[in-house]
Amino acid sequence: VSFQIVSDQRQNFRSAGNINKTVNYEDPYSSVDLPIFSIHGNHDDPTRDGGTEMLAALDLLAITNLLNYFGRQDEVDKVQVSPILIKKGEETKVALYGMGNMRDERLNRMWQGKKVRFLRPEPEEGQADDDDDDDDNRDDSRNRSSR
Repeated sequence: VSFQIVSDQRQNFRSAGNINKTVNYEDPYSSVDLPIFSIHGNHDDPTRDGGTEMLAALDLLAITNLLNYFGRQDEVDKVQVSPILIKKGEETKVALYGMGNMRDERLNRMWQGKKVRFLRPEPEEGQADDDDDDDDNRDDSRNRSSR
């Protein structure tokens, strides 16, 4: 695979039972030529049926290293979306955001209560921050929140 994940993979790939918490193509025991990144949709929401931990069908596929499951929200009262930062070569950089399906009523309530946050990466050293947002919404952590 000719690109690399430069964000914190433990934060991006938090699926249940994923012991490695890394992308599947970096696993020395798997052979992956075309990595697949997936979020869950409205027909495969994580559920507690038959156990105490919330599981989705995609958790099983992620555990077996068939795909990279991200965008899962474990908290019911707030959403924090952290991007997967992908880098290819020196010039090409992509921030891949994903949020799994939620009921419209729940997501609307969180939007109105300002409990949905999309994190963005810090600019690299030597690069200017081009955004027009004011500095009031920034965290001191590796990521900053955006509106």
